[in-house]
Amino acid sequence: MLTVKDFIAKYETYSDEELYVVYINVDNYSEEAAEALSIVMAKQGGHKLLIERLEAKAVIENEKQRIAQEATKLGLGGVDAAFIKNTTNSTILSTDEVNEIIETNAGKAASQVADKKVNADTVFKSLVGGGMASLAGGAFTSLQFIYFGATSALMITGTALICYAVVKLVTKKSYNNTAVLLASFVAFIISCLLGYGSLYIFGYLG
Repeated sequence: MLTVKDFIAKYETYSDEELYVVYINVDNYSEEAAEALSIVMAKQGGHKLLIERLEAKAVIENEKQRIAQEATKLGLGGVDAAFIKNTTNSTILSTDEVNEIIETNAGKAASQVADKKVNADTVFKSLVGGGMASLAGGAFTSLQFIYFGATSALMITGTALICYAVVKLVTKKSYNNTAVLLASFVAFIISCLLGYGSLYIFGYLG
């Protein structure tokens, strides 16, 4: 059984959040744990100061979330990080902290916008990727039919993943892009047709 000294050593490593959890549930702890908690909290200024620190942290976190949400919203609307920095102020966070949050979230938003954008380059690469995916997926599906005589839900899923992976590799964009999604779907259909066709041409070899 842990002694008061053991609990003190343990609680001294706790964060404010962890100490608060112990504090509000102290009735469920042993006498030794409760005594140790009282000692540790007294060293740190008491429970009132603990709550004040937690409230201060909550204010800071809420401010960070506010700026992050604002930067993301504007970034998704096509506004660049430089403009957002000039129009976003905070009386709680330092300028460096604000700028760091803006750069991170505006950057993520810009990446999402670029990922969804369909232009001539995306269409061309989707066509190329779709063709390559059809061949890769078709070869995979053909082997299933030729050597096993049938396929399964797992194998079909594998074919779909192969098609998407190839298109994504070529276009450098994800399924959030309409062209990528369409090319992957068409490649999947062609792959399945090639699989059926190979069984008809070569027959079952398993």
